[in-house]
Amino acid sequence: AVSLFVLLLMALTVPLYAQIEEVSDIAVSFMEGMQSMLQAISVIAVAVSALTLGLIYVLSTWPPVAQYKAQHPDLMQNLIVGCCLIAAVGSGVFAFVSF
Repeated sequence: AVSLFVLLLMALTVPLYAQIEEVSDIAVSFMEGMQSMLQAISVIAVAVSALTLGLIYVLSTWPPVAQYKAQHPDLMQNLIVGCCLIAAVGSGVFAFVSF
């Protein structure tokens, strides 16, 4: 009930605040800053995922890593799918989705 009230209050007040230029400029600059920060984080996440993928592949002959790979057979596939999704989202492939 409280979250519905907050959502309704936001739905009623956001259009009023959007008409004020200063607030809309602040919101736009905030969202642009968040977008650039999240794109930088996604690049770092892809790099870490690629390094992890390479290390797992290279160290797969080492018994602890081989045992871990045997216990988790979908490990490499999940890592590749996650890496591709992060790269796609970070590069703006899904930029056509807007609110």
